Amino acid sequence: MEQLDIPLMRAAFTIRQGLDENPPWKTVPEAVHQIAAVQIDTISVVARSHHLTLRNRIRKYRPEQVWTALREGKVFEHFAHACCVVPIEEYPYYRHRMHRFPAYSNTWEKNLFTKHKDLMDGVEDRIRKEGPLSSKDFDNPSKKKRGGFWDWKPAKVALDLLWQTGRLAVADRIGFQRVYDLPDRVIPSQYLDRHVDQDEVWRHFLERNLDCLVASTATDLSNYISFGNFALDIKGNRKKTLEEKLQIFIHDDLVTQVEIPKAKTPYYVLTRNLPFIHKIQDRRSTSDRVWFLNPFDNILWNRTRVQSLFDFEVKLEAYTPPAQRQFGYYVTPILWQHQLIGRLDPKADRTSSTLIIQNLELTLPRKQQPEVIPHIQQELERFQGFHALEKIQINKTTPRELKTKLSSNG
Repeated sequence: MEQLDIPLMRAAFTIRQGLDENPPWKTVPEAVHQIAAVQIDTISVVARSHHLTLRNRIRKYRPEQVWTALREGKVFEHFAHACCVVPIEEYPYYRHRMHRFPAYSNTWEKNLFTKHKDLMDGVEDRIRKEGPLSSKDFDNPSKKKRGGFWDWKPAKVALDLLWQTGRLAVADRIGFQRVYDLPDRVIPSQYLDRHVDQDEVWRHFLERNLDCLVASTATDLSNYISFGNFALDIKGNRKKTLEEKLQIFIHDDLVTQVEIPKAKTPYYVLTRNLPFIHKIQDRRSTSDRVWFLNPFDNILWNRTRVQSLFDFEVKLEAYTPPAQRQFGYYVTPILWQHQLIGRLDPKADRTSSTLIIQNLELTLPRKQQPEVIPHIQQELERFQGFHALEKIQINKTTPRELKTKLSSNG
């Protein structure tokens, strides 16, 4: 049986994800195609997460590029891992999830769908007649301040439900607000009119996840592009269902089971990716480039996998009460030579044009830290430049002397 080790798996995974030397891709559609999806998130303590994910993978990336690609029909928006931009050519596979909603949803979503059915018909009809509209184009019968999804105005809920069922598509984002239109006015006809069957859907997403993760357990495979997209009726648990499908791929020589020392569960690799892994194994040299990974970066989607693969604990503390945070609001892991070596908590203060590093911690052994310090400084300067800020302010570091060393390298 083929044998891999953890360092090789880390290297293969990060290189496949575009995090090795310099950003490898030139456009949003190219990057999104390579990593399958980019998660969209609202938090903007620095740039929003999708911009940070793409910044690390696209040369000379500019924030307007992602929404330009959306407007031009080169990517579309739907649930992949979470709410993501995904390759436009994969629209036919995602349609199965749309058509299965809300039948395969929870009771709350089914009730919501029933409650707003008439309103959904009216909202869809208005967009058909008037063209692209956003939530702000519909009256709000309540004047109270709005909060989470459960407190959205009815028309906004209807728009979201229409989008989830595929009756509407996101045509644009303006000021981060979705603009909706009919799919036949958003999705290019070669993808809108293409139909795939259920067997093609699960095969597509299983192969997609295997490719993006390079080497993975059966459990990993339901935590990249989410299991809900596989168009599978679960008989038992997800892991068992995926293991059954993996056996079909193994029988067809599409997948090879590999052995990882001390691993308690099997790992699987696309057979066609074995030469790629062997090539990495032969070179083993790595770039000194440092990467700051936002909390919603694809590398970090599966925290259990991060723990086992990188021996690193990832915590999203943005939604944790301040008094209970252990590190900071926007915990941003630091990647270097295919290892997670620390974390920082950045904030862009636009008023003073300052990139504030509220906390920075290196978990790398002390004897290795001097080697990485200048590369962290370089990434801080690149990060500052991306946000068009004039200064860098470092408030706290671990170890304490790191603050002085970073400042002296600036």
